[in-house]
Amino acid sequence: MTTTSLLINVLIAYGICQALFIAFILLRSDRTLFKKLFATLLIIEGITLFERLLVETELIDTIPHLLGISHPISFLKPPLLLFMAMAITVKHFKIQKKHYWHLIGFGFMLFLNLPFYFLSGPEKLETIRAFMNKVPSYLSFEFFFTLSFFAYIGIYMYLSIKKLAKFKKQVTNNSLVNWMYSILILYSAFLFLHLIYFVLQPIGKYNFSLVNQMSMLAMSFIIQAIAFKIVDKSTLFNNKPPNLGNLQERGKYEDAILSKFEEDKVYLDDDLNLTAFSKSVQIPSSYVSEIINQRYNCSFKKLLNQYRLEEAKRIIHENIDGKVKLIDIAFESGFSNKVTFYRVFKEFEGISPSQYLEKIKNGKNLKK
Repeated sequence: MTTTSLLINVLIAYGICQALFIAFILLRSDRTLFKKLFATLLIIEGITLFERLLVETELIDTIPHLLGISHPISFLKPPLLLFMAMAITVKHFKIQKKHYWHLIGFGFMLFLNLPFYFLSGPEKLETIRAFMNKVPSYLSFEFFFTLSFFAYIGIYMYLSIKKLAKFKKQVTNNSLVNWMYSILILYSAFLFLHLIYFVLQPIGKYNFSLVNQMSMLAMSFIIQAIAFKIVDKSTLFNNKPPNLGNLQERGKYEDAILSKFEEDKVYLDDDLNLTAFSKSVQIPSSYVSEIINQRYNCSFKKLLNQYRLEEAKRIIHENIDGKVKLIDIAFESGFSNKVTFYRVFKEFEGISPSQYLEKIKNGKNLKK
């Protein structure tokens, strides 16, 4: 074994330990459905990496009866990913009997692997080695059967990402959803590259064991990223999906709020506050705050000031050669006083209104 291979195997072994340790921590804590599903996924990944590492290091020769454990349970991962996405986006989501049909793939593979489990240790080793060294052919059944697995997991990845993306449109600041969305995007990219290799393998007769080792290493790094995130932000897995209710109805509320800002320009009223705004859209003030916070990741007051600032900047650009005073621009934009006008400008632009005006004038002179 080369030094590089040894280092890779050490990193993979560390990833296995991390996966099982994180699963243990999650199951020991307040066990929400998401945590249970995530712990199950990590246990499956840990078992899969462990078996594949035994094969790579040839330690499996001493315990050949462990072979074949991970293959059927890997078919549990796709539905687990979908259930995890639903657990953090659907309020009070529970796995019911109707969800059991998602386990058909696992049951089918378990049934196909039954004859393998009854083989002797040496026979199992011979079967696995033959599989590792065999280059698939475009005309073989095994090629298309393995290809169907990529389609199987691809469908579930698509559904999971679609579910999370739809939620992200409604709630932009849910750290757990955003984190899982990023993880699935990266995992999808990895699977796509693995698919390309598999499709090209019959042409180039590439070394499958090397790709197998690289895929294990990639999964180990993903597990390390998960472990770091848990340490870096312990509150991540305590996020719970907000009660979005009827998404279609919520969408109407969002449109009503946006219309007040974009079309009615309510921000020009310097007396406007959350209570008055809520009455104008006929939505409870607490719900208005919740929608704005989840959609725009800010408070009502901050959103109001952002619109007023954009209006002020528009007026400045239109009157760059005129003699309109900045205080008049502040009042025209909806600001009630000069102090707030200057503070908001500094907060969002990093410079004062007078500096912004000078910057615009200098830019115009340079163009000339």
